[in-house]
Amino acid sequence: MSENENKLLSQIIFENLKEMIRAKNTAHESIFKFHWKKMWPFSLIWPQVDFIRIVRLMSEIRKNVASQKKLVKEAKPKSKPYEKTFFDTVPAYLDCLDTSCKCLADVAQWKQDMLEKKVRHDVKMIRDVSQYNEILKAYEKAQDELVRVGAFVRVGWVEALKGFSEELESKSN
Repeated sequence: MSENENKLLSQIIFENLKEMIRAKNTAHESIFKFHWKKMWPFSLIWPQVDFIRIVRLMSEIRKNVASQKKLVKEAKPKSKPYEKTFFDTVPAYLDCLDTSCKCLADVAQWKQDMLEKKVRHDVKMIRDVSQYNEILKAYEKAQDELVRVGAFVRVGWVEALKGFSEELESKSN
């Protein structure tokens, strides 16, 4: 494999990470962010958040996480020394992203069940929010961990970019 393909793999992985995070953050905002369309009487006119679609999207992102882990595993032995930190930090980040997506899907599923007024554990969910609070706490914890581990990925990516630019400079001179 040529040097350009190695660089390309780390760049592809980084771009894929950005896209997966962008999709997850969009789903997060559609569930949690305040919007006037969610208020009555506007909520009667505009459709509500499609929680089922969010659950499916989170499932799709989780499948992509698994494929990215395989790609990282294949790319790591062929990587340059300056890419090492990036490739070392990405698997933990992908694990955190997977957990965060699972927790966000749980939030969306709970909200969908509330819309459909489904019964769980022989108790109507209309007033029982303790389960929802547990789901929210799990999601908050997963988000905190994702942000914490994401800082290490950024450090690794900056190190890789610095290595790329130094390599390009040395080739051009």
